[in-house]
Amino acid sequence: MSGFQDVRDVMDISGPMENIPRPPPAKKQKTVEKRPDGITRELFALLGENPPPVAIVENKFKEKPKWMGKANPWVWTPFKNPARSDDLTLYHWERKTESTEDSVYAFSKFNVSIDVPIPSEDEYAALRSDDWTREETDYLLSICRDFDLRWSVIWDRYDYPGKTRKLEDLKARYYNVCRSLMEQRTPVAQMTPEELVAYNLTNFEKEREGTRRAMAEKQFNKTEEQIREEEMLLTELKRIVGNQEKMFEERKDIFQRLNYPQSSGSIQQYQGSQGIAHLRDMLLANNDKNKKRKSIALGPSTGVETAQATPTSAVSTDRGNAPAKQERQEKSEQKRQVRKLTKEEELQYGVSQHEKLASGVKLRSTMNNSTIKGATQTKIMGALTQLGIPPKLTMCTVKTMAKMLQLESQVAVLLDTRKAIDKLEQEAKVLRAQLGLKEKEGA
Repeated sequence: MSGFQDVRDVMDISGPMENIPRPPPAKKQKTVEKRPDGITRELFALLGENPPPVAIVENKFKEKPKWMGKANPWVWTPFKNPARSDDLTLYHWERKTESTEDSVYAFSKFNVSIDVPIPSEDEYAALRSDDWTREETDYLLSICRDFDLRWSVIWDRYDYPGKTRKLEDLKARYYNVCRSLMEQRTPVAQMTPEELVAYNLTNFEKEREGTRRAMAEKQFNKTEEQIREEEMLLTELKRIVGNQEKMFEERKDIFQRLNYPQSSGSIQQYQGSQGIAHLRDMLLANNDKNKKRKSIALGPSTGVETAQATPTSAVSTDRGNAPAKQERQEKSEQKRQVRKLTKEEELQYGVSQHEKLASGVKLRSTMNNSTIKGATQTKIMGALTQLGIPPKLTMCTVKTMAKMLQLESQVAVLLDTRKAIDKLEQEAKVLRAQLGLKEKEGA
């Protein structure tokens, strides 16, 4: 490629630019990539500037470890266990070190013993018990120390002459001794937090522990059928508890609906078919009036609808005469098809017939249809209480109320019979007394 000076020579252009020395051309810096291991130099040169598409990894064996020094020898070394009290000397292989003779047996730190308190003569004065002697208490503390408070082993190995103790008795006596000794040696107000925690742990409830062990034994001795039945009952209890809140809300809603305000007026005029028809006409008239008021409130754009609604209401009110009422009653009676239900269907659907119903809504549990009043009613309630029957039934259905009335009448008959029997027995006693007096006078 020709440069700028060559172009000037061809065009025969000379000027002051000739004396200016040209800068040397910049050298291209070649980036030398490191040749990866496992590939030859000729093959890497053929790749050029493009990197290899696949990483080349050469499988090599693990390098041989470099030992820094010589291996330490093992020696047959004697040792003594500080946890033993017989000063027995044993041997084992141990790596040779400079301080082999002064080393302590490493596994002696695992010999952890339970600190079982030993009461003195003065301290035992506060531990006296009619059921426990000093010798038996010392025997219990020694066996607790030997078996590290493993209560199952202690109860199994407990063999004091003339005594048979339960596991709860052994625990109660041991913790009572520990608690009393801690109170005597350090008052509760002066205990450190660690000592106070240990003091609270010695509070043992004997009755609760006995109940717990009895329940655990019953649970262990249950059969598979009992376990399945218990699981079924627990599932049912969980379902009942889950639906309890919903049931309470529904019951609260029902009671709110039943507690309606009592009306002060009379509904005598609305009884019967004619009264109901008159009430319906009044409701229709009020409905038409409400529509008229709404149309007036909407504005002038709905004036056509208002004009059309006015004559309609007028016509409906004009038609409220006797012949029109009779026609509507006949049509409603034709449309209504009455079908008599059998006794089985009445029981199935809960249908009951009454001669006369009182106005308003009442709970059946508050209605007392019993004809027995006065003192006899009080005696009947006392007899039902003895039988475990509440004065107000939980499920006041028609059947249960009828059975309740029948039971009250039968109890009343029994009370009257008992009263008559008592009267006759009293008269018989009087007659026997009179006969006895006559026999004495005759003699």
